[in-house]
Amino acid sequence: MFAVAAYGLVGLGLMAQGARYLVASRYMHYHAEAAHEGWAQLKKAEQRLILGLLRGFGAGMLCVGFTTVFVSVGPFRDGAYLASWFLAILSIAYTLMLVRVTRFALLPNAAPILVTSIMLCLAVAGALAGCLQWLF
Repeated sequence: MFAVAAYGLVGLGLMAQGARYLVASRYMHYHAEAAHEGWAQLKKAEQRLILGLLRGFGAGMLCVGFTTVFVSVGPFRDGAYLASWFLAILSIAYTLMLVRVTRFALLPNAAPILVTSIMLCLAVAGALAGCLQWLF
């Protein structure tokens, strides 16, 4: 089923991004470009704060990704009606917020903007395919 695959890809993408931020030891090159400061130029307290925020963000993203995969290959695939709504709301709302945040915080051509935009499109496609299964 297309919807399961679309939601699975969204979940795996979120898990990969979340794990990347969760184990980060410094901010990414696109963060440095947006901040106009390299990691070494930051004070230790600023580095600690940024790492804490990145890891917290990564933990949340990892959990949302895991939940998306779990629900899509379990209750959603088995035809649970509420799973369809849950996945649509969770995946679209979260990826839409990610797109907004990354577009606001990073430079226009930063890779995370494209990645989160693709995940948003997959979430919308999965939601549409999931709704169609209930209509037909």
